[in-house]
Amino acid sequence: MRKTTATVMLAGTLLLAGCSGDGDGDGTSAPPRPDNSVAPASSSLTAGLALPVEGYMFSEAEMGQLTRAMSTLTQRCMERAGFDYRPQADAGGPDIGVLDRRYGIANTYTAQVYGYHFPVPAAEQESAAKSLSPAGRVALVGKPMTDGTLDPDGGCVGEAKRRLAGDEAEFGPDDKARQLNMESYARSQKDPRVLAVFRDWSACMAGRGYRYASPMDAIDDPAFATKQASGTEISTARADVECKKKTGLVRTWFDVESGWQRERIEQDAEDLAEVKRHKTDQLKRAAAELGESS
Repeated sequence: MRKTTATVMLAGTLLLAGCSGDGDGDGTSAPPRPDNSVAPASSSLTAGLALPVEGYMFSEAEMGQLTRAMSTLTQRCMERAGFDYRPQADAGGPDIGVLDRRYGIANTYTAQVYGYHFPVPAAEQESAAKSLSPAGRVALVGKPMTDGTLDPDGGCVGEAKRRLAGDEAEFGPDDKARQLNMESYARSQKDPRVLAVFRDWSACMAGRGYRYASPMDAIDDPAFATKQASGTEISTARADVECKKKTGLVRTWFDVESGWQRERIEQDAEDLAEVKRHKTDQLKRAAAELGESS
């Protein structure tokens, strides 16, 4: 499976790995993630970096805790309703930080092993809801809405979300933080400093025989939309990371985006402080439901 720029950014609205703790620092450093055999963090050009917005979003581990708590609450609710519902445990995936793909591929190890393909995706599991009777599915997610779609806040799932988020609040990452995350990425691509380093990177790639105007063009190349990475893809990805390192592309892009995020965070300090409080409250509730320390 190949992760394109679009899919990475969509995932980034839900999960922003490598979180910078409480987000009160300058947004340029993060606690190191441990190395692993799939994608060593120390091999990434983004090692130690964290965007300011990360303090207002959920890390991969935090979102995993929230999801486990939701599954636990949902299962208890279903048992009270008389249904045997056992959601599968989340097998998880490789510990890949979102920043590893935010600016295109940036990990020397994954480039030489997987090319632009995402390392060893977790096997898809069959939904536990499929084993339920029609009445059980209604208990789980509520009756379908008038257009036939499922109500995301219905049934036991909706009850679990409300318990974790609070009746009047949104479950999981806040829209304001997600929007800031997406907007800063889009704006940064148009910044003259980023466009200049794109040109440097493109010239570096051309010197190695690869012609792309930007890192997004490389990672999204239709020629690499194959089941497995080809030798050409791997050599291209390796050159891509080498040229990013030579031109300082990742750090330049990161610095530009971080600066814009800090300005927005300062402008919206009161609203974002509430976003952070809501994130903290959800994690405390999740820890309590799971019997873990917050």
